[in-house]
Amino acid sequence: MFESLVEIVVDGGHGVRSYNSCAKAARARISSEPDNAAALTLIMFAAQGVVEAYDDQPLPIDAADALLDNFKGMVTTLDKAYADGSSDAKLAALNAVSIQLVEVAKN
Repeated sequence: MFESLVEIVVDGGHGVRSYNSCAKAARARISSEPDNAAALTLIMFAAQGVVEAYDDQPLPIDAADALLDNFKGMVTTLDKAYADGSSDAKLAALNAVSIQLVEVAKN
């Protein structure tokens, strides 16, 4: 469901510009997918966070790989919960990813 957003990052070489493209794509989907708006917003914030952190500085390969793994993990958490379809699974995933975003922002 959200894997196409990860593909944008991967296909773009998981550099800053590819995260920017991903954030724009997630933002664009929000109005047409209101049931997925919260998950798409978190994905948008996760991608935009990379842009804000590395827009004016080099993104080392090891950092880029770690960021991609973290981003993929967040999207996979949301993907699995939304595939399950239960409200409890979705809420738990949204909360888990929100916590991850806060932890990333601290660093």
